[in-house]
Amino acid sequence: MRKPSASDLAGSSQTSTLFGVDTYKAVDRRTEGFVHHYETSVFTCTVEFSTLGKPNISFAELEKYLRDLDRQFSRFRPDSEVSLFNSRAGAWMEISPLLRALLRHSLQVAVASRGLVNVAVLGSLLNAGYRRSWPFTPATSDPDMAASSAPVPPLTAVLELQDTRARLMPGFGVDFGAVAKGLWADEIAGRLGPNSACNLGGDIACRGSGPRGDGWPVTFPPDDMIFSVEDGGIATSGTEKRCWGSRSHHLIDPRTGLPCISDLTRATVLANCASTADWVASAVVIGGSTTLKTLGSRKDVVRCEVANIAMAAESLESQE
Repeated sequence: MRKPSASDLAGSSQTSTLFGVDTYKAVDRRTEGFVHHYETSVFTCTVEFSTLGKPNISFAELEKYLRDLDRQFSRFRPDSEVSLFNSRAGAWMEISPLLRALLRHSLQVAVASRGLVNVAVLGSLLNAGYRRSWPFTPATSDPDMAASSAPVPPLTAVLELQDTRARLMPGFGVDFGAVAKGLWADEIAGRLGPNSACNLGGDIACRGSGPRGDGWPVTFPPDDMIFSVEDGGIATSGTEKRCWGSRSHHLIDPRTGLPCISDLTRATVLANCASTADWVASAVVIGGSTTLKTLGSRKDVVRCEVANIAMAAESLESQE
């Protein structure tokens, strides 16, 4: 993957989306007619598709595909495949190829993150009050949450996976919030074409040289610097947005079964693909600064920007 370089984009639009039509216009107005851009909302977040030239597959077809994924894998839908799988914990269940792919990826992530990213934290999320689709009005925090929590066993001990079926240990359930969107962003970008970008709620996959030939422009928190990304992915994870009560949020530390207590509040990772950036960002926040050097120095991680609890930004960039 080519190392990103900061773009000289004077006057570029800084919006809540990581890239969009306004950014492309700032890069080079001559490309405006050649960039095909589509924006919608799926998974309760902003979704963007962009291609230089005509996409290989229609944007409407990809939106339908994402909505089908939402119906199949949302734990908030009682009729979804993942809800059915969780309800049958303890028994073998025949699963779809898509669910198998997610479970296989989750096992790989659990091992690579040394257990910091574990999709079998559903019980802990429910215990913390995350029971409805975000955004929601939380109930009064349970004062005995710590007393009723327990460490989550390694995913390799909780999940058995075969070619066409899988089984969870009784009493456990999975939530794919930390791993799915990055994986799907990579898939969508690949289906769009060789010069494309896909943003799934901040998990961004980029393919090809972008509108100007030096990569796709992507804003990089915390200072909204704009980098040109070619054949890579960006993801951000943190405890500042999906939070409620005094200390509850959606990032569970499997070592305690509680919302993580970390010296880092946010991590944005630029990696060789969005799926890697996705889980590394979550692992860095959960593990804190002690995990930053280990994960930030991975060969597939190009850059990691973090904000600590005092809101001071630090930067670690891998040497190539």
